[in-house]
Amino acid sequence: MTGADAPVFFQVRYNPFMKWNHVIGIIFCSLAIIILIVSIWPISSFSSHIDFSLPDDLSGKLEFIQPRQMRVGDEAEISLKVVFNQDHADSVPLTLFSKLELDNLEVTPREEGKVTVDPSKPVVYIWKVIPHNAGTYNGTLWLFAESNTGDRDLILARPIELVAKSLFGVSYQMARIIGFIGLITAFFIIFFPIIWQKLRSLTYNLM
Repeated sequence: MTGADAPVFFQVRYNPFMKWNHVIGIIFCSLAIIILIVSIWPISSFSSHIDFSLPDDLSGKLEFIQPRQMRVGDEAEISLKVVFNQDHADSVPLTLFSKLELDNLEVTPREEGKVTVDPSKPVVYIWKVIPHNAGTYNGTLWLFAESNTGDRDLILARPIELVAKSLFGVSYQMARIIGFIGLITAFFIIFFPIIWQKLRSLTYNLM
């Protein structure tokens, strides 16, 4: 084989910048994964059980559930379950009024709720809240029962305190977007130089 017929191989030189690309890329990837995990990690809730009784001999228990903290920009749920004692299963239907009042906080439903219930079955109220700013929100959860005469009997007037937190000063929705962009950027930093060098090597070998 003559020198003219000998194959020409492209020699890839060691590029110290590739090492730093890997380091920077791994750092970006790690931070992005941490942000994504923190932003989607489930938030725990706590519940309270409260006994109640009404003048017409109706009684039962309330189960109130609220999140330990809220995430700015994310929807949180507050619920109240009303369970009447079994010895009232044959009682006539009862009208309940409920309202969740929270200052400077988006609440759904915001208006007063009215529902006619069968004392033999439990009733569950659910409210959705969305904080747009970090801070502490205070309010009151009201529950009334209306008697046959039209009078309202107070069942519950519970003060509520909710704490909303941001993630690095931004909403959790924005943090997830930043984490996703950071993850894409990290893969680009790590793999683009490798792909680019392989393409250059292939181009030189085909020449």
